[in-house]
Amino acid sequence: MKAIIVGIGKNNEIGANHDMAWGRALPDDLKHFKQLSMGKSIIVGRSTFEHDFRGKPLKDRETIVVTSQHIETHGAVQARSVEQAYALAKHDIVVAGGGQLYAATIDDMDVLYVTEIHATFPEATVFFPAIDPLIWREVSREHHKVDERNLYPFDFVEYARA
Repeated sequence: MKAIIVGIGKNNEIGANHDMAWGRALPDDLKHFKQLSMGKSIIVGRSTFEHDFRGKPLKDRETIVVTSQHIETHGAVQARSVEQAYALAKHDIVVAGGGQLYAATIDDMDVLYVTEIHATFPEATVFFPAIDPLIWREVSREHHKVDERNLYPFDFVEYARA
């Protein structure tokens, strides 16, 4: 199985200044990411690996970094292309960013796990491709309100191929 995990703002914003557009303001989303990705092969681009993953593979997940550059991966696997990353994966695949990798892989996916954040992030510079309703159908939605830990309302939404 191949899946994308992504958080998006109202305008499909995902990133700003080498971080998620909303920073670390949604700890429940990070927890959800961990639950969905545990035991899987996570494929990320170089920038996501260096900035979001802080240059280290995630615990109990095979981390594959797609990059044309030679970088220090500290135990992560390096792939020169998306196709090579797929071939190297030993488990179900989860693509976890960034924007270029999402755009390059969305057509290959079986499932999209999307955290829809009910806010806009004008400083965003990285965006997720539009989710085409002719290709993707919503399977489930779980709403979460603002609370003492999470600064924005959001929904966990699962999409499957239509």
